[in-house]
Amino acid sequence: MSGSTIPYHLRQNKAVERNLFIELLARVGRVRNISEYEYIGFGGPFMEDHKALHAALRMGKMHSIEREQNTFLRQKFNYPAKFIQPHCKESGEFFRTHNFSEKGTVVWLDYTTADDLNEQLNEFHGVVAKLDTFDVAKITLNASTVGLGNFAEIPEIEKAGKRREVLQARIPNFAPADLTDKDFQTKKYPATLQRCVQNSLRDLSARDTELYFHPLSTFSYADGQTMLTITGMVFKASGDAEVEKFISESRLDQWPFANLEWAPPMAINMPALSAKERMRLDECLPIDDHIINNPAEHLKEHLGFIPGATDGELSNYAKYYRQYPHFSRVIL
Repeated sequence: MSGSTIPYHLRQNKAVERNLFIELLARVGRVRNISEYEYIGFGGPFMEDHKALHAALRMGKMHSIEREQNTFLRQKFNYPAKFIQPHCKESGEFFRTHNFSEKGTVVWLDYTTADDLNEQLNEFHGVVAKLDTFDVAKITLNASTVGLGNFAEIPEIEKAGKRREVLQARIPNFAPADLTDKDFQTKKYPATLQRCVQNSLRDLSARDTELYFHPLSTFSYADGQTMLTITGMVFKASGDAEVEKFISESRLDQWPFANLEWAPPMAINMPALSAKERMRLDECLPIDDHIINNPAEHLKEHLGFIPGATDGELSNYAKYYRQYPHFSRVIL
């Protein structure tokens, strides 16, 4: 479940990913009445995800699951509105008894720990199997290689092999058979973990109708430890025409952040910028097609200096600047 001590509402990369999630759901809303969907998630102490989805999409039926008693008490203290129903229980207990809405469901299982990966994948599979067509499911997993073991006592070159062995032992039913040590390099591990999620959903079926999970977006980001997030929709396995119709009508095939084919996740790695630096950079965004191959140099030239950011971070800003969060001091 969401960590009780981490200020998620101040994490810029997670905030960008949340804003992209809202954009995706808004596109779903072009085809389905997303405001009538119920939302189920791990609210954490501040319930930022719930508040953001309600504000942007008018979703008015929500559930927040929290197993830690103290965090649950903080939730009640920070309770933003009556449309959220808080539940102090294990997520497994909640999903065993919950009756999903016939009007549609969005569920987000936002995990933070790496040790319980097998349990997390099984739970996600079990939840998705209970959903219906056009329901949306999202999972966030710890994609830090350190979560597979630090192995400080062995040479760096041997760590990838040890971590491969740990993952294969941790999720023997879902780890791809063709994994190599290269798949456990820091930058490649989110894609490796994504393949594990894909494997865990291959035998998906629900009730008397075979369903399947179709990916819509996948991202990796780090505000500390690297995380992987995958969002998809449930469709009938025999409904190719239905899938094509939905993607066309929602224009997800025109959304630059969509991942409809299990391609490697897009990385979100935003720079830390002052408000003045952002305003200056925004003057030359979006970037024209003829300079899109070298956005970082274009932004540095426009700014007149290097703002303590790597070329990759600046290129990310050019890509995700619309979703970049605005933090400011306010008087209450």
